[in-house]
Amino acid sequence: MIRHITLLGALAALLAVPSYSHATILGFGQIGGSNGTIPKDYGSNADADTNGVVVANGATPNIALTWDVDGENNNGDPNSNGWDIHTSSWFDEIENQSVGGGDWDNEGGSNRIAQLDFDYHSIGFAADPGYSLVLNSFDFGNTPETEDSSVWDLSLTDSSESVVWSEQVTLTNPDTDVLTVTPNFTGNPGESYTLVFAGVNDPLNGRHAIDNLSFNQVGVPEPATVSLIVLGALMGLGVYRRR
Repeated sequence: MIRHITLLGALAALLAVPSYSHATILGFGQIGGSNGTIPKDYGSNADADTNGVVVANGATPNIALTWDVDGENNNGDPNSNGWDIHTSSWFDEIENQSVGGGDWDNEGGSNRIAQLDFDYHSIGFAADPGYSLVLNSFDFGNTPETEDSSVWDLSLTDSSESVVWSEQVTLTNPDTDVLTVTPNFTGNPGESYTLVFAGVNDPLNGRHAIDNLSFNQVGVPEPATVSLIVLGALMGLGVYRRR
């Protein structure tokens, strides 16, 4: 009986664990100079290291990104994208919060961060069927160019606009304030999610940026694979019974 329970427990654990996991980190290097607009699809379907993207821990070929996926919230134009690259030394501490150690992150030793030009920005993540988004972390901060603080509501919503993760952060001047935000959220297979940055106070003080956006994809076992696992477990259970 104990053997039966052990085998069934192992089967349940195996079915509960996704088949594999990969990671991608976006460092914003090699994709433009200061005030250059971030490509609308930057970081999409990353299957190898490329400009501004490192997949040292795997790849995310089944996750597509859209920068300012709902751009109409900025200026009424759904195709607008207010995210831009910046290289100013004001962003030193944001760049140095997590040093990637390559041109994909701090190109030629120069800062490369994603600056928020408006008080509302978003990043869309769309997972292919059979794959799930895992949003790990990102660095978020301000510069000490103006006094006082800035408050931001950060959230992740699904395709039904339901909030699945949220956090309010306060960035305090006159010192640079940098946080590593860690949603550690795993989505549903084939689902799309929108990461939202919404400024609360007006005006927002200082300039704001993100860096080192880290996300994974998790593959769900195909039905045929699950069937083979179940069949193998049942065969093993039969062997134990005969004993």
